[in-house]
Amino acid sequence: MTSEITALAITFAMIVIDYLTGIAKAIKNKDVSSEKMREGLWHKASYLVVMILAEIIEHGQHMVDMGFSVPIIIPTCVYIIITELASILENLGEINPELHDSPILALFRSSKEGR
Repeated sequence: MTSEITALAITFAMIVIDYLTGIAKAIKNKDVSSEKMREGLWHKASYLVVMILAEIIEHGQHMVDMGFSVPIIIPTCVYIIITELASILENLGEINPELHDSPILALFRSSKEGR
């Protein structure tokens, strides 16, 4: 249960950081748009719904025989964290172009990206 709560907290933090870096990028590029912000919030809200569904399914399968019993919360959170991490790194690269090709961000890139 502790690892689930930690995964959910990290996922939520990544969602917030991505949204904030997206706003920072828009401000830097003088491209702030309430429409884009609303769209971003809808995307973030959909991730939250997916996390809630994962919670319901994982805990529901322990109370009701659903014919399967698989961990779903952690894999769901990992997927969202990786997606948000990629977006945060893209935002940071646009906010500060010096970071785009820096060794720090290179740590997060796939070896296939350079090809």
